[in-house]
Amino acid sequence: MKKFRSLLVGMFTSLLGAAVLYGQEVNQSSATTEGGLPSLAAIKACNSLPNSAECLDNLFRDALKKHTTLETLQLIQRYEKDDPELRRDCHPVVHAIGRETYRVKGTIHESFSACDQTCHSGCYHASVERFLRGEDIYAQTDKHPSAAELKQKAALACDPKLADRYRFQCLHGLGHALLFFNRYQLVSTLEACDALPNGWSQSSCYGGVFMENVANATPELRDLSPTDYHYPCNKLAAKYRSDCYVMQTSRMSEMGLTTEKIFQECDKSGEYRFQCALSAGRDLSNYVRLGQLQPTAQKCQAAGGDSKRACMRGVVYALIDNTWDGRYAMPFCAAFGEERDQSDCYSETIAYLKGTFGKTSADLAKDCQQHINPSNRCAELAAR
Repeated sequence: MKKFRSLLVGMFTSLLGAAVLYGQEVNQSSATTEGGLPSLAAIKACNSLPNSAECLDNLFRDALKKHTTLETLQLIQRYEKDDPELRRDCHPVVHAIGRETYRVKGTIHESFSACDQTCHSGCYHASVERFLRGEDIYAQTDKHPSAAELKQKAALACDPKLADRYRFQCLHGLGHALLFFNRYQLVSTLEACDALPNGWSQSSCYGGVFMENVANATPELRDLSPTDYHYPCNKLAAKYRSDCYVMQTSRMSEMGLTTEKIFQECDKSGEYRFQCALSAGRDLSNYVRLGQLQPTAQKCQAAGGDSKRACMRGVVYALIDNTWDGRYAMPFCAAFGEERDQSDCYSETIAYLKGTFGKTSADLAKDCQQHINPSNRCAELAAR
């Protein structure tokens, strides 16, 4: 099962002047730490601007002159630990680190070797983004490559020798970048993903396309409906609809639907009901990372039936994708009131960590003990 992430994706060309953040100025003295890495205030100032990507890129371009990509990502981990707002919005920040890492390294392979999974693996995604966009990264929205050029780039982007968890990051990032590069022409971009060699690769690419379509930084370019909760999924060819619905509830939420109403709309999606409910779970995972474990578990429980399990899986997968371990997912599972629901949730968590991330039973038992108390049921399931 592929991964699901939420993505928000810049002109603040320098922090030598001043930016306004929450009524306060961020000036040169507050732009960096003593070690030369960006300050939290400077990062949040960039992230709040309409054209945030270029601001962030310039910020981290300076940082990577003296620090490694890993050191810079570790800084974000420290900041997000104490700042819930950054924890929620850190994905575009690490996209900037990934773009600048590719600029330094020059290849996807070397960039992937430098990146890690911080903030939903945004560093991996953005390395692919930079591969497609090149140095003219902020001006290519007006460029219209041919279908043949897109398919050629798609076929060359991701090394088939990469382990699945890294190859997925490449393919997902490819989908994001292809849609941008193709000026948000949805159908022809999905057809570019079709140039990939197998169904898993194509599906991984589709997911990035649909996420970019819903969550890109230029809303006027998106292929969405102001009134139809199911568009574009309900208008696309059948082979694209499953992956489309895995992202569609983010659009439903943007259109003002409550969680309860979203599940009602998912019930209307017919054979894609499970994928739609899974999407709702992915969206709800943000509340878990903000500490709302029990309320989130209750929302999944209220979905009932297969939708409850799909919601649970969506939450768990998104939480694991953020850290590649059980630090958020396992406590979420423990928040369920019914023992059966707890066991189902632990089973989803353990299966995903074993199957996708190669965790051993011993690794998982340690995770159980570290993140939940009592850990007996979790450890018992991990040992199977």
